[in-house]
Amino acid sequence: MDDIQDSTQAATIAALQTERDQLLTLLKALPDISFVLDEDGLYVKVLGGANEAMYANGKSLEGHTLSNALPPAVAETCLTHVRKALHTGEMQTVEYQLRVADVSLLPSVIRDCDQYQTEQWFEGRALPLPSYNHPKPVVLWVAINVTPRKQLERYWREAAYSDPLTGIANRRAVFEQAEHEIDRAHRHHRPLSLLVLDIDHFKTINTQYGHAQGDEALRQFTQGCVDLLRDTDFMGRIGGEEFVVLLPETDQVGAQHLGARVVEAIPTLDVPGMNHGHRMTVSIGAATLLEHEGFEELLRRADDALSSAKRSGRNRLRLGER
Repeated sequence: MDDIQDSTQAATIAALQTERDQLLTLLKALPDISFVLDEDGLYVKVLGGANEAMYANGKSLEGHTLSNALPPAVAETCLTHVRKALHTGEMQTVEYQLRVADVSLLPSVIRDCDQYQTEQWFEGRALPLPSYNHPKPVVLWVAINVTPRKQLERYWREAAYSDPLTGIANRRAVFEQAEHEIDRAHRHHRPLSLLVLDIDHFKTINTQYGHAQGDEALRQFTQGCVDLLRDTDFMGRIGGEEFVVLLPETDQVGAQHLGARVVEAIPTLDVPGMNHGHRMTVSIGAATLLEHEGFEELLRRADDALSSAKRSGRNRLRLGER
């Protein structure tokens, strides 16, 4: 009876070893790089990575630990997921950023390559690897380079929230940011102001110089405004030649001061292709947030002030009624 049990156990172990060997052979040919890591973060074996455009050769990592090879934060994250996979017996997945040039145990000839100087995104998948011939429990860590996917996600995210002509926030982003800032201002009882800006006689610019030159004027106008803003201010384009600037932590006096600076600065812009005698000007309406007021009410008061500035002759700032 014992002989039968021993034979069965031996057959099971042999089958597992065969399955493991087949798996490792397969991994060697895969484009994604894989690592056998033990519970202490030791690189037991490096496999795969056949796609040389996406992965560096990591053979030099074998025999070293995650903490020796990787930046501390990345090493800690990876080791945490290795141990969690071993504890639960289930695959663990994590995304992390890493510059290949920062993997200190790679040869300098690899780390100095231009393609490895930029931050890349990886998706790590840690799966327990039973019956592996190693004194301590190990996982198979598959590192998938997901940088192209992340770049695409970033592109579409920016496209959804930015104005393609000027590069600043679009209407959607402005409204979302405004709701966030107004909620914060009310919650902490802090001041917030809004400027609504409209380039004077912009249609004349388009008619006289053409739409391409009009686009350049919009870009120059945007940059001229941005140069005057603080890092905490938020500028967006909500219409053809209409812009808004959210001013957190800014009362009416501060909004009036910034608005006046913008009115003074815009005519000094030298837009390439435009007649030197033709200077852009801007009309601005300003409003400061009232207690319990929402963005639509604040925007309406600033817009009314803008209309007043236009009726008064343009190229000026008007304050909204409280």
